[in-house]
Amino acid sequence: MNFGLLDIQYQIGEIEIDLVGHYPEYAAVLDKTGMPRLYRSEQSVEDLAVSAAQRVRDRNGDVLAATTALIVVSQSAEFQLPSLACEVHRRLDLPTTSLAFDINQGCSGFVQALTVAVALLQTHEHVLIVCVDKYRSKLRAGDRSTESVFSDAASATLLQRDGDLEITRQSHLTDGNGRRFLAQKMGEHLTMAGADVFLWTRNKVTKQIRTVIDEETALGRTPHSVILHQASKLVVETIRDILPKEIFVPIDVARYGNTVSSTIPILLANYPSLMNQYGTLLLAGFGVGLSSSVVAITCGNSGHERKPLTTL
Repeated sequence: MNFGLLDIQYQIGEIEIDLVGHYPEYAAVLDKTGMPRLYRSEQSVEDLAVSAAQRVRDRNGDVLAATTALIVVSQSAEFQLPSLACEVHRRLDLPTTSLAFDINQGCSGFVQALTVAVALLQTHEHVLIVCVDKYRSKLRAGDRSTESVFSDAASATLLQRDGDLEITRQSHLTDGNGRRFLAQKMGEHLTMAGADVFLWTRNKVTKQIRTVIDEETALGRTPHSVILHQASKLVVETIRDILPKEIFVPIDVARYGNTVSSTIPILLANYPSLMNQYGTLLLAGFGVGLSSSVVAITCGNSGHERKPLTTL
C-alpha cells in the first residue's frame, strides 16, 4: 500500500527545565543521556495533543476537516473512558463518520500506529496519528533514572492514500517478561530499571534492526538512514556503532530529551530531507513493554508524483 506523508507538527511542554541548574546532582549522568534540558507541560494531555494537531489543521485545514481516521498513541490519558481519541476528535471537529481509537503504547507506539494507519488508508483517504505523553507527571522526585530523561510533548502526523512511500518490511518484538523494567501501577510513580532496558535494547533491538537492514540490502534496498527512538545519547550511539558506517543515524536528544512516542515524528519534522530522499530508510521504536517495532520505508518506487514533506 503506497502512502504519502503530508505533514508533521509537534508541541513541546512549555516549561523548560535546565537539568543541571535544577538538579546539579544529575550532572554526572549528562554524558550518558546527552540531555542538558527537558520540558514539562502544565496543559492537560488533551490540550497538549490538540495543540500539535491544531498546527496540522492550520496548514491543511480542508484535508483535516475531511479526515475520517484518527489514531491517538498515549500512556498518559487522564480518563479511563472514553478514549482520548474521542476527545481529540471532538476538539478538532472531525467528521462523525470517523474511526477514532487509542493505542496504549509508549516508545514503539508511533511505528506501530504507522503500520495500522497505512492499512487504514485502504478505506480512508487520510489518517491522522497523534502521539502525546506527559511522563513528567508520573515521576518520583529524586529518581535520577527518570527525572533526567523524559520530556512532555505531542506530535501530529497526517498521512494520505497513494504517494511514493511504501512500507517494504516490518519487524516486531514483544517481551512481556521485561514489563517490570519500565512500568507504572495505577496511582503510583513510574519506575525504570535503566540498565535492564539498555541491555535488552543492545542485545535484542540492535539485532532486529541489523536483520531488517540485511534483508532490505539483499533486495537492493540498502537503507540510507535509520531513524531511532531518541531514548538517550548512550542508547542511540550504541545502536549506531553496530550499523554500517555509511548509514546516517541522526541524534537529536539534546534538543528535547526523550518525548516517548513523539521522538521519531519530531525527529522527522526536524529532518524533512530524510523523507524526501529517494531510497529506503528505517524507523525503529523500542522501549516500554518491552516492545520494539522496526519498519523499512522505501521512497520513489511507486511512480506517483513527488510531494515533498514540508514541516514547521
